[in-house]
Amino acid sequence: MLFSTSCSKQEEITSYTVPKKATGSSPIESDNTAAPAKEVRMLAAILPGSPQNWFFKMTGTPDQVKAEFEPFVEFLKSITMKAGKPAWKLPENWVQEPGSSMRFATLKVKDSQPAVELSVIPLPASDSLETDLLSNINRWRGQVGLSNITAKEIKAASDTPALDTELFTLKDQDQSLTVVSLKGLMAGNPMSRAPFASGMRVGAAKPTPSPAPKPATSSALKYDTPKGWQPGRSGGMRKAGFNITAGDETGEVTVIDLAKAANPLLLNINRWRGQVGLKDISEADLPKNSEQLKVGDLEATYVKLIGPESAKPRKAILGAILYRNELAWFVKFTGPAKLAEQEETNFKQFLQSIRFE
Repeated sequence: MLFSTSCSKQEEITSYTVPKKATGSSPIESDNTAAPAKEVRMLAAILPGSPQNWFFKMTGTPDQVKAEFEPFVEFLKSITMKAGKPAWKLPENWVQEPGSSMRFATLKVKDSQPAVELSVIPLPASDSLETDLLSNINRWRGQVGLSNITAKEIKAASDTPALDTELFTLKDQDQSLTVVSLKGLMAGNPMSRAPFASGMRVGAAKPTPSPAPKPATSSALKYDTPKGWQPGRSGGMRKAGFNITAGDETGEVTVIDLAKAANPLLLNINRWRGQVGLKDISEADLPKNSEQLKVGDLEATYVKLIGPESAKPRKAILGAILYRNELAWFVKFTGPAKLAEQEETNFKQFLQSIRFE
């Protein structure tokens, strides 16, 4: 891992304060359980239609779902619409069960332990396919602890299926499916999660909430913002967000706090590595692939992750993880490799300006 820091002059900075507030967030949407987060992979697809869209979703352990990636893709390619309903060719090691409630069908992988299943659910389409795609894909990403993407990124999705490609499309003359392959952390029962965006569930009874785990508290977060960084989306898990633009390239910086107990260091760094097309590393490899930076009286583990030269586009992540009390803080730049190189000095200065008061 190469770390480069070049800067011609000290950038002007602006100070911001984030008010103190309670937080108990985990890397996934709360399911009212204190179960520890586990590493999962999710394969999911949206087939647009009228008057309803069709959702296909499989979630399980990374090894289980990896083994089903090619059958999943072939299954999607086999789908045809007949009288407004999907028909398909079932992979050899899958079985189909009747639908129930909102499910049109449930497909299961034979002899899988724990059981791996794929749900098929229709939901009313909105007036905007772009909105449906963006809201549902970002919901899925949130379920496994990944940050949101933009409509522009969805439009630029690859048309080549690959396990480590987070977003791609499958197209033929009659239809186009948008597919995600996401690896991250999820708490509770992965199959219990709905495959659609909140607010789109029609006719479902409102669940009775269970007592939530006692939230941790965080002190007021303060930081200095480098010149040129524009305020971005924040709220919820995002304690701060910034947009960076240079020419025709754009990047995003986020600051997120999550539960420390559910966020081991190596697992999250390997999740980031996968997002830019790099292979996982071991605990023994971590010191030579990371850097320790002082953040006040704390120490952050910093990584500079540049995707393979062959990747188009070539993605990059500048990321840092620091632990304070019961929280894990994630500071992350996501964007093109060239922009990451240009902004690394600013990013490090921003990271090291963070303080809790």
